[in-house]
Amino acid sequence: MKEFNNKITNLSNNSILSYRFFQPVYIFLFVNLFLISGCSNINKNEDINICSTTKLPCIDSNEYVLFITNKGNIKLELYGELAPITVGNFIDFIEKGSYNKTIFNRVIKKPYPFIIRGGDNTSIGNQNKSIDTKIKDKRYIPLEIKLKTSNLPIYGKEIDEPSQVNNIELKHKRSYLSMARSKALNSASLQFYILLKSLPELDGRYAVFGKVISGMNIVDLIQEEDFIIEAKRVDS
Repeated sequence: MKEFNNKITNLSNNSILSYRFFQPVYIFLFVNLFLISGCSNINKNEDINICSTTKLPCIDSNEYVLFITNKGNIKLELYGELAPITVGNFIDFIEKGSYNKTIFNRVIKKPYPFIIRGGDNTSIGNQNKSIDTKIKDKRYIPLEIKLKTSNLPIYGKEIDEPSQVNNIELKHKRSYLSMARSKALNSASLQFYILLKSLPELDGRYAVFGKVISGMNIVDLIQEEDFIIEAKRVDS
């Protein structure tokens, strides 16, 4: 158990997603506004369109991304219908070039395959590519988890009740893509991880939003300090 907790700490604690409680101020305002008033309205009307109610990047359709890495190509399918804000955020950073020339900064394969984590751009000429140009500050997004029994995702809340966990649409299975974050629930930004094995213990705690549909053999070859040459949006 201690060993697993250490792995979770490695997954959560990273410099690019370090938790700062009072900064930026807009996140405090947004989370309170969206998660309190916004979600109460959503719960009353499950036909509401999420993308029409948020100022965050939001895409409610499936999208495809190609990672060109130094080890080979990896193609991803992103499930915007199930995780529209998470996918919108990811695609926005793709189109800004935020993942280009970024390293895989955490690879855990021992004593058994765990995850590879990417999106660390701290070494790119002192540029912070997780900055949202609209607000001139780092963008964070809420934890977003969709249940099969609900039309809309749940925001800003871990899912830990067993019957609800069983009903999560997107689970932590081998080849799936999820957002890294710090201890704070609504602190995901740029970093992501790809699962090297199924990890049901992460279900309900992190936001799964896509999977590798081609190039999982390349994912298995990735080591720390391997890197993404270019990430781009592509057709299916």
